[in-house]
Amino acid sequence: MPIVTTRSVVLQTYRYSDTSKILRLLTREHGPVSVIARGALRPKSRLSGVLEPFAEGMATIYLKANRDLHTLSGFELIRERQSLGADLSCFAGASVLCELVMRIAPRESDAPLFEFLVRALDDLIEVPAGRVRAVSTARIWQLVTLLGFGPSVTTCIDCGRPPEPTAPARFDLAAGGIRCHRCPSVGRFLPAEEVRALLALGTGEPSVDPSPAHLALLAEFVRWHAAEGSRIRSLDFLAAPMP
Repeated sequence: MPIVTTRSVVLQTYRYSDTSKILRLLTREHGPVSVIARGALRPKSRLSGVLEPFAEGMATIYLKANRDLHTLSGFELIRERQSLGADLSCFAGASVLCELVMRIAPRESDAPLFEFLVRALDDLIEVPAGRVRAVSTARIWQLVTLLGFGPSVTTCIDCGRPPEPTAPARFDLAAGGIRCHRCPSVGRFLPAEEVRALLALGTGEPSVDPSPAHLALLAEFVRWHAAEGSRIRSLDFLAAPMP
């Protein structure tokens, strides 16, 4: 039973008993790992209040061969990120990122993915309140692309030419990409301003605010291509019209 210490981000936690928690972690050296933190809910535990979603730390784990659930023996906190819970849109954006990692991240080590998730969560902490949805949307598109499910937005899926930002286009959800105005009219119609937004946000640049239609398209794309038809509630919340 090897003992490893690895930089980790808490993706999800839930109560296992009156005193213990089960956590999903993304580790830098070992990819996604599920662990049980025995006694973490006891008030005097050194892990009490530390193991919360989005927290980053050095996790010491007893890895069990041929097992899906391992044992967490320690977690040295690096950054807690509890402030993400103070804003529902920030929390939703961070939750979408973590859920997508849980669903479709490779089982092996992926250091670029780990570093991306850390930067994306920090972006959501630091972003001004009025820019949360733009940053969340851009980072979600980036993550989907990093995981191999990204849409084709910089070239037309039929002719291969770049779409014109001043012309309308179509987005073919099933084919996973954009069709320029010169090609067959298949897919959802995008006016020119939505084409520009997709070119920016779809390549990770939060320079424009996503419209409700753009957020709905993102939610549908993720459900179709990355979530195996399942709805991601935090993404639905992010896509819902603001009051």
